[in-house]
Amino acid sequence: MFKKITHIRAALLVALCFFNTTEGNSGLRTTFEYRGLWVVRDALLSIRSIDETIQFAKENNFNHLFVQIRGRGDAFYRSEFEPEPEIMDLQFYDPLEYILAKAHQNGIMVHAWMNAYVVWSSKKQPTSERHVVNKHKGWMDGTKENQTFEELYALRGPNDEGLYLAPHHPEVTPYLLSVFREVLEKYDVDGLHLDYIRYKDSEYGKNPEALNAYTKIMGENPKVFLSVNSDMSQGDPHFTRQLTNWSEYRRESITNLVKKTNELINEVRPRTIFSASVKPDLYVARNRYFQEWDVWIAAGYLDWAMPMNYSTSIRDFASKIEIIYDNIPSKYRQKIIMGISTYNQPGIDTLDKMRYTRMTLFPGFCLFSYNSLIDNPNYIKILHKELRKGSLNKP
Repeated sequence: MFKKITHIRAALLVALCFFNTTEGNSGLRTTFEYRGLWVVRDALLSIRSIDETIQFAKENNFNHLFVQIRGRGDAFYRSEFEPEPEIMDLQFYDPLEYILAKAHQNGIMVHAWMNAYVVWSSKKQPTSERHVVNKHKGWMDGTKENQTFEELYALRGPNDEGLYLAPHHPEVTPYLLSVFREVLEKYDVDGLHLDYIRYKDSEYGKNPEALNAYTKIMGENPKVFLSVNSDMSQGDPHFTRQLTNWSEYRRESITNLVKKTNELINEVRPRTIFSASVKPDLYVARNRYFQEWDVWIAAGYLDWAMPMNYSTSIRDFASKIEIIYDNIPSKYRQKIIMGISTYNQPGIDTLDKMRYTRMTLFPGFCLFSYNSLIDNPNYIKILHKELRKGSLNKP
């Protein structure tokens, strides 16, 4: 254990020297401007749990809470578009309204965290007729027409998050924009934060209506090349061009939602911070999940990109940051808030990653998640000094 800690400390020291030399910095960032905490929807189930969440944030110097109000196509707020969660009854109180009031009383900003495309995970079908899985089954990212819920669910892969909306279906973006608009118009949120703003994986996108729309727009039938074995088609320039077009089309469908959400925010609530959870490796994000988040921040669509850099290895964690440094100019790196995990590693390892994030001059971090921290009261004590002072002193 001592050897492991020594190696990490050595890596941090090397990083300190490297970034001071290569970036021409006169000194380290001494504090984080933005100290964020992801709050999973389970924490909204009672007034008492919300009060405890705010108290925890205040005691530990977090100034931004990313509160999950749309988990699986449901609304932890009063909505005309989507049903209330099946695990609670909103007639007694409005979780979003209450946490906003409580947080603002304590000087804490609240971001409405909304899962965009993933809409259901349970084997059991949603009970509400208003749920998008029931109301618009044809919008799901599947491979069959007129699917039953059981057929849709069977399309899930191992370790799959659930059923996704098809991002390139013509009606999906307008629907999601109406969901976002409702929150922006009704609630005094400080931020809108999108998660699952990506395709499920590279092989997805075969929704029948979306494929028909692609054919009309591009003049190509994707069913032809999607059914071809790509290994057999290597070297065929026609196939390569079609595949490139198909990938770019899916990528643009995600970017279009981000762009239009930015326009919506500027129209309805201009001072709202617009952020998104993104895959930490830029290459993987772009090529596998069609999530070009470097473009989003460079174009000004996003205020903050939040890489989910949840690796337990400091080496892997640092490698994702190296990719960012290699591809994103420093003026845009100030729009990056580093996501750091707490659920899968000891507190000392989380602390090292917070320090590394500060050394590499990112303006803030966001821990995932509050729900895992409260399960281990001693965990936050390890992070406390860094949260309070941004100090390099040992905990």
